[in-house]
Amino acid sequence: MTKKYTTFGKVIYWLGFLFFISGLFFFSESGVLAEDIPETFYPFALPSTIIGIILLLISNFFKKRNV
Repeated sequence: MTKKYTTFGKVIYWLGFLFFISGLFFFSESGVLAEDIPETFYPFALPSTIIGIILLLISNFFKKRNV
């Protein structure tokens, strides 16, 4: 899956994936980890999800070139 990316592209991809998943976990009170998460993290859910999507899109610019 990540064989087509450069090393920098892989790092950006996995950071984006982690931001996106953490944003989804914090997004609602009925989320998967909602009982264990303090309410102070809820405002960070939407920015984390957006940052994750942006990083996933940016990682597409760091693909290996066919030689």
